[in-house]
Amino acid sequence: MLEKSPALRSIAVVSLVSAAGLLSACNDNDGPSAFEPTPSPSPSPSPSPTPAPSGAVSTGFDVTTDKANDLRGLTFAASGKIYAAGHSDADPADRKIVVARFNADGSPDTAFAGDGFAEINVVVGGNEQALSIAELADGNVVVAVNAADQNGGAPIIAEDNAAVTAPRPDGTSVYLIRLAADGTQVESFGDGGRAEVVFGWADADNGDWPLPIYNAASSGFSHAGFPTDTAWDLHVDASGDEEKLVILGMGSAAQLTGEGTQRVDNDRFVARVLASTGAADPDFNGGKAFTWATDGTLNDNARRGIVESDGSIVSAGYTNLGSGLGNHVIVLKVSPQGVLDTSFTGFGLDPVQNGVAVFNPFVADGGFAEAYGVSKQSNGFYVTTGYGAATASDTPSTLGYLTTVQQDLVPFRIGDGALDTEWGNDGTQAIQSESLGRESAEERGRHLTVLSDDRVVQVGYFAGTPAIYVLTEDGQLDSSVDGDGILEFPSATITQQFFAVAQSADGTRVAASTSSNANGARLVVLDIDL
Repeated sequence: MLEKSPALRSIAVVSLVSAAGLLSACNDNDGPSAFEPTPSPSPSPSPSPTPAPSGAVSTGFDVTTDKANDLRGLTFAASGKIYAAGHSDADPADRKIVVARFNADGSPDTAFAGDGFAEINVVVGGNEQALSIAELADGNVVVAVNAADQNGGAPIIAEDNAAVTAPRPDGTSVYLIRLAADGTQVESFGDGGRAEVVFGWADADNGDWPLPIYNAASSGFSHAGFPTDTAWDLHVDASGDEEKLVILGMGSAAQLTGEGTQRVDNDRFVARVLASTGAADPDFNGGKAFTWATDGTLNDNARRGIVESDGSIVSAGYTNLGSGLGNHVIVLKVSPQGVLDTSFTGFGLDPVQNGVAVFNPFVADGGFAEAYGVSKQSNGFYVTTGYGAATASDTPSTLGYLTTVQQDLVPFRIGDGALDTEWGNDGTQAIQSESLGRESAEERGRHLTVLSDDRVVQVGYFAGTPAIYVLTEDGQLDSSVDGDGILEFPSATITQQFFAVAQSADGTRVAASTSSNANGARLVVLDIDL
């Protein structure tokens, strides 16, 4: 373990934002938006890591594999084994999906696909990735795959130089793939073994997407070549009599059905389908994906979320709100019926927006905040993880922070219509390594899970090193874990950050896995002594 100085972790306070007409569900208005920060409370002194009253956290195992280069989908099976999903770049010209199953000791389970790794080629010769996986009640698993639609390739003449052409880019579509417990693909699922998930555009309609403009001087296109969707998360909804699947993601603005100009920016989407067939659930938003967008043509980013026991859906993400504002965390809560939840409201927004929370604690100093995941504590409040910046470059902090050099880890807790001021330091916490003198000062929060004692495990980077953070239930670094609440996992080969986390059903194990790396993928499991 590298030497760490817990006293140098920085904490600051949050400022909410108020909005006048900026936020909307499925809104095609291209008008201007206005956002202004509300005053921040005075910051409290930065606390040192706090010991938690709960049991010990230790490393159970740390294994690597060259069968996959990315394993950003992760879940525990009911049996206690571990499923991971991602991709392999063994053939650079034809990336393939990989689904892995590991035994409780970290060894590949050879009862699954022969060697523990099932390889699936969703689109031959095209790009594909899997960021999420879920186990069904019958022991099958479903993987959400983002795959190139392979509609591109036709030459587009540059607007500024008729002698230059560039191939029209592919779009990206979302498919669900179902595997049996032995690792074989269930060909009867969906259409020929894959079920299309429609966000804003069905594959059959992609030909109606506006042709992008190519600029030779910038080597860039005006917008995506075809509709481009990304599934970031997948969950089982067992709240009713029939098992369903919830897909969280983002994609090209929904196809325009009336008069007007087709928007080409990204919106956020939540889809719910029947687990038995992959078909859209007719009881959710009239059988269509729920869509939400900030006004205008801002690109909205969705990341991970949760499905609650009653079928409510909470989705984390962020949007760059424009000059002087930067990225703001945006958390959505969607009802089991597929509409914004009226019980989730407030958060300093003016006018009030049901089902939406928006905040950025660092806007006063030119900083930003993003959310990559959200989970729920026993008090009913929601905790997020992500990264941001306490300040702009070369800008002193007015909130007691170091000036940000690289990204900071920024978790929050929200509930009762506001950021919870009992969390961290007056409502927020940010972790920085700028003064440690390391080669990197980069922190990232990519995913999180809440333990049975309400401590929060977050995964990502600390000082450019793959790391797992453990916070107390009130948002302090837990000094009972490695002295300062941060477990670092340096590696000479697979240096990529942890990007996914999952918790066993009994709460005694937490798994973390890594994102894309040329040398392979990594799985670490922590033992939680309850």
